[in-house]
Amino acid sequence: MSDNIILIVFVVVSLLLPRIPVVGKFFNIINTGLHEFGHALMALLLDGEVNKIELFKDTSGSTVTQTKHKAAAFLISLAGYPFAASVGWFSFYLVKHGAATGLVIGLTVLFVVMLLFWIRNWYGALWVVLFTGITALLLFLDDAQYAEYVAMFYAVMILTESVVSSVVLLVLSFKDSSKAGDATNLANLTHVPAAIWSLLFLAYTLWVVCRVVMMMV
Repeated sequence: MSDNIILIVFVVVSLLLPRIPVVGKFFNIINTGLHEFGHALMALLLDGEVNKIELFKDTSGSTVTQTKHKAAAFLISLAGYPFAASVGWFSFYLVKHGAATGLVIGLTVLFVVMLLFWIRNWYGALWVVLFTGITALLLFLDDAQYAEYVAMFYAVMILTESVVSSVVLLVLSFKDSSKAGDATNLANLTHVPAAIWSLLFLAYTLWVVCRVVMMMV
């Protein structure tokens, strides 16, 4: 089976998987974790503090940070969606250039670090433990082909969920702009409507998708 066919299969699976009760959204949390880490990383880069990160089974998440400046708060709120989409782009780059195992290990190390320092809710902690177990099993099997499939699946899940979450945010920003998460925060900080920020997030994510398609074809 060619890599392009496998990629298409993974895209279909990534869209259908969240419909499975209980366990269906497990892998979508990868994107959520990256999104929240994007906020945390920006806070740290701007000399702020990260109090806690929470990951929830409905694929939502939250990051509580402290900063002294409005400009820093703006950049922290801005960081989540572009960071996750960019990691999706980089993930495909690693897979294409034979670094599949490195991608899987890198994601796992990142989530373990998040657990040690910031993740403080029970589901988030359990998710990191289970995700780490999957990586440990993959390393135990020591099969390069399995590693490539798993890495490609993760890359697809990250990018697919980036698109889906951006679309959901856009819909929310039109239906009830007070409940549009990062877009609402940005609107409060800048007085630019939440819908505009949602459109910008979606535009960047779709641009990343186009770049990935061009890279993988």
